Amino acid sequence: MTAAIALRRLRRSLARVVHTRYPAFLFGGRVPRDEIPVFTYHDVTAETLARDLEFLADNGYRTIGLDEFHCRMQDGRCGERLVLLTFDDARRSFWEVAFPLLLAHRARAALFVPTHWILSASRPAARARPVIAAPVRRDPARMFMTWEELRACARSGRVDVESHAHRHALVHVSARLAGFATPAALAAHDLFDWPMRREQAGDRCGFPPLGTPVYESAPLLSAPRRVIEPRAAVEACRRLVAANGGAAFFERPDALRRLRAVHDEAFRAEDATPVSEQELEALVRDELEQARVCFERELGRPPRFLAYPWMLGSERAQRLLKDRGWVAAFGVALDFRRLRRPSALPAYGRYKADWLRFLPGRGRQRLRDVVPRKLMSFAGTQHLAH
Repeated sequence: MTAAIALRRLRRSLARVVHTRYPAFLFGGRVPRDEIPVFTYHDVTAETLARDLEFLADNGYRTIGLDEFHCRMQDGRCGERLVLLTFDDARRSFWEVAFPLLLAHRARAALFVPTHWILSASRPAARARPVIAAPVRRDPARMFMTWEELRACARSGRVDVESHAHRHALVHVSARLAGFATPAALAAHDLFDWPMRREQAGDRCGFPPLGTPVYESAPLLSAPRRVIEPRAAVEACRRLVAANGGAAFFERPDALRRLRAVHDEAFRAEDATPVSEQELEALVRDELEQARVCFERELGRPPRFLAYPWMLGSERAQRLLKDRGWVAAFGVALDFRRLRRPSALPAYGRYKADWLRFLPGRGRQRLRDVVPRKLMSFAGTQHLAH
């Protein structure tokens, strides 16, 4: 990774820090009377979640479901110790760790599901495949819950199963290079951090082949545009890596320099191709429609709430949600400024789960106790391409 790419990535991360809303309770204050805090988890550990649930119970907080949350926020009836716990991605850790703890503590939560990846995990062949240790790739079929497990969560009455879009995809928005699929990058970055790419068989998501160039990207449901990466540059980079030992190629000290040179030479022959507004809108519409189809087929009902991947969706996505009868959407702490503007659909911000124990109550955390640890982990949480 060149210094310029690393600097751009750092600037993006710092911009998110600056634009994120930090609630008063993070600094020792109270929760406003017109707000019910919403917290979002991804992968969870038993120790962390158990401590959060015990903190809430010890201090008289009640966890609520999506319908009660939405009704209270619309009516302004928020003057109790209420919280909404949300879990994104339907990872294995929700089924194996979070769900049993929620039942044991008689707590409620919402689980937001990326349906494309649940389909992959639910195929009989995927479930029967033997586990093979792989230092670089993680098997998507074993990263997520199955539809049967989701149905069990919904039947429990403790979990509202709703949508996290279909593919949970990023798309390239410019021809600015953000990096390459190296063994180190594939090991460090999550499945969702790799943008959708145009292959011969159509659009593909997930971990790309070694050597694949990655360009500046944005979440599909938030993206102002999409460009198709230059096929000549992609194939030239992949051929170079494959012809020189695959992963072993990256053990060479000049590997990235050679890869960049081959990329730039092929890139001059074919630029990235922007898609039309109509094609981008059709892709966004398909992302929402595929989620609806999967919910109706597997859960017997359409989804009603959407948690946008990464950040609040574009006006286009909000309009398409409203036109198709969705009830409300969720963003993140980065989105609170946008949430103050008029929108086609009610939308709510969410805080990081590691802020939960800053809520008022006995045993609340103090910011000065966690800042050093957060600063140390900052470099490891930067996104690859957006």
